Amino acid sequence: MIRRIAAVAIILLSPLLLAAADPPGDTGPCSGHGTALGSPPDLVSAEGWIGEDGTSAEWRLRFAEPLVVPDPSMPAYRIDILVRDPTVPTVTFAYRGLRYRDLNRIIRFDATGPDQPLALIFIPEGGGAPFDTPVIDGDTMTILVPGRLLLGEIGDDLAKVDLTEMRWTVVVRDRDSCDFLDGDEGRPSRPLSETMPSDVGASPTANIEATATSKITATTWLVLGLVALMLVMLGVFFLVVRRRRTTTRAPG
Repeated sequence: MIRRIAAVAIILLSPLLLAAADPPGDTGPCSGHGTALGSPPDLVSAEGWIGEDGTSAEWRLRFAEPLVVPDPSMPAYRIDILVRDPTVPTVTFAYRGLRYRDLNRIIRFDATGPDQPLALIFIPEGGGAPFDTPVIDGDTMTILVPGRLLLGEIGDDLAKVDLTEMRWTVVVRDRDSCDFLDGDEGRPSRPLSETMPSDVGASPTANIEATATSKITATTWLVLGLVALMLVMLGVFFLVVRRRRTTTRAPG
């Protein structure tokens, strides 16, 4: 009986265990003690998974309240996804009270405006690249990054890459106040799930591809229609010419 109860509990709780939970109301000084300026959004959960048939990394972050963008109080709050790519050397550094450990990539959003693009920072290489804006829907932020761009590889962004060994975590900060996933404290330690959450619909890229496919189909039908019309017109033309020749040859 106890085993059955335990099995039922696991089944019921398993969707909740897929997300990295973070206690609500735990924002505070990045250093972990004293007081500090700033009021970052309160992160309550984060999920990361391999999407787009292995070609991208995707995250869904949830907050205690709807995100306000742009931040009415400047400097704007910042949301960082810290990443460790095992094929690249890692770095450790301290910044305004928080020690960032064993990472080599940062996916960064500064809440300066709704169209603010994400920035991908390559720390050991000393470079960076802007790309798409995140999708913000109330208290939820969704981020999609092509795997090749994330790993710093040159080639087709839609090519499949191995993201299974990559590790990540989230840090939300406003000046000297922070919120981060419970237990991580500035160190990427979580793997990307190899399965998409059941309540996540088609990705923005998938929607774009579906739209492109429908446009291609419509264009194809248009071309076929024009070709058919041309063939009909040619047939009518040759029929008229043939009749004229026959009329000319007939005895008068």
